[in-house]
Amino acid sequence: MNKKFFYIVFFLLFIANYSYLNANILENKKRLVKNSNYFSNYLSGSVSLQKNDSRKAYNFFENIENLGIYHSEFNLKYVETLVNNGKIEEAYIFIKKLDKSYQSLYPFNLILFVHDFKKERYSKLQSYISLPKQSFSDPLLLELYQNLGLWADLSNKNTEDLNEKINRSNSSFKNVSLTQKILINLYLDNQKNIDLNFSEISNKKELNRYNYFYLSYYLEKNNKDKINDIINRNLEISSENLLFKQLFLDSRENKFYKIDKFYKRKNINHGLAELLYLFANFYQNYEQVQISNFYLNLSEFLNPNFLSNKILKVENLIILNNLEESEKEIKIIEKLGKEFNWYANLIRLRFLPNNNTDKQINLLENFLKNNEFFASEKYFELANFLRANKNYTKSIELYEKSIALKKDKRDDDWIYYYNLAISQERAGTWENAEKNFLQALKISPKQPEVLNYLAYSWLEKKINLDKAKEMLVEAVNLSKGRGYILDSLGWAYFLLKDFDKAEEILQTAYEKEPSEAVIYDHYGDVLWTNGKQIQARYVWQNAIKLKNIEQDLKESINKKIIFGLDDDDKKKS
Repeated sequence: MNKKFFYIVFFLLFIANYSYLNANILENKKRLVKNSNYFSNYLSGSVSLQKNDSRKAYNFFENIENLGIYHSEFNLKYVETLVNNGKIEEAYIFIKKLDKSYQSLYPFNLILFVHDFKKERYSKLQSYISLPKQSFSDPLLLELYQNLGLWADLSNKNTEDLNEKINRSNSSFKNVSLTQKILINLYLDNQKNIDLNFSEISNKKELNRYNYFYLSYYLEKNNKDKINDIINRNLEISSENLLFKQLFLDSRENKFYKIDKFYKRKNINHGLAELLYLFANFYQNYEQVQISNFYLNLSEFLNPNFLSNKILKVENLIILNNLEESEKEIKIIEKLGKEFNWYANLIRLRFLPNNNTDKQINLLENFLKNNEFFASEKYFELANFLRANKNYTKSIELYEKSIALKKDKRDDDWIYYYNLAISQERAGTWENAEKNFLQALKISPKQPEVLNYLAYSWLEKKINLDKAKEMLVEAVNLSKGRGYILDSLGWAYFLLKDFDKAEEILQTAYEKEPSEAVIYDHYGDVLWTNGKQIQARYVWQNAIKLKNIEQDLKESINKKIIFGLDDDDKKKS
């Protein structure tokens, strides 16, 4: 009896205590809700993040007290917001307040690593990255953490066989390994490997940027001839490199000191910053722009001097449609020199709607009158904008100036004649357009875009049909079967009355390019011609639902849906 009584009392005490604890926790949460209005701020902050507005998200999240105690998802969002607002120090302090289990999780451990690296707390670095508690499904992250290990070794003076470690790393990204060798050997002043790595990248267009890091090395040796040689050779490989264009102008004015403005090879923080910048580029290429900004801000924390890197941030902000923030970054970039000033104003013209377009075009044209260097490329860039905005007459004028100013013949000159020809074709001066399409092909005969545009123009004019078909077969092979080029080839077979072959090819094009109204139109035409009227109407009905369909084409297809493809339509085809 006593035993039974004991269990009853124990059970009642347990229930009472449990209820009290639950009530206490509930009361704490109610107080949190009431005092900080956390739900509203959390929701608003999350929505702001979804809209890619990190600044607004930060303002909402800042109003929340102690939510990290209860909400792990908040921790991740808040830390991401802090980093994307450049508040790395705040992110570090916040993470340190969390449970220690967070310190081995991505991205928390990455932020801790970067912060302590800059603060020279090198002994802690390996603990952040040695045993991350989650497996990496993203191969880029695995690659990044392998390379962070190299920089941890370097900072702790574990430099023996560092190049061998890079060589042994199981990297899927060979250029990453090479760039790390370059940065590490420049930091260590390893003469033999410096020369070896330089010879490896000297003719690689995709690694053009990394030639820049040798300039400070040769500046220390006062070897200005070598500096000029590197700058000129890189501009020959890639005339689009903004940094090297500006350095070319600076060297002409004997302002070699500007080479050291962005990067110092003996500053270990600058080396790690470059690794993070490289990954920011990777993620932008994979269209993960918020992650790209995350890495870019960590890079800027380590090296705030590399201001030309803000070009990547401007591109990201424009993709995210955060035009107000992009203008702030543009104002910094335009002060870096004439080439950066041109870039800044061209970006304003192309993407920032608050600018007066005519005024901005005049500003850029006046710039060109007073600056002779790289003028051909600049006229070409401005002409591209005008053509995209259907100002064909003015774009033709600037394309012709651009071609006239070209000093050296290059393999990529075809694009100048091709773009000029497009403007001329749109402006209705076909003879000039045809001549320039052919000139583009003379310079580079294997360009599928040029083959397609010229051949399709012939199809529209019902001339050179057999030659057009031959060119389109080649274009399809060169382009590995791009949908819009398959459409042109299918239309060539249609005009040559080979309707079965036309249907086969146009069906493939239709499946490959589900957002191209012209392809729907052509496919519907061949289905109707082959006696498949129900399928044809179905395809046409889908065409008029497309958002990007032009009004003239929409009206034409609507008539076909109602009346079908009559004899007059077939003759027009």
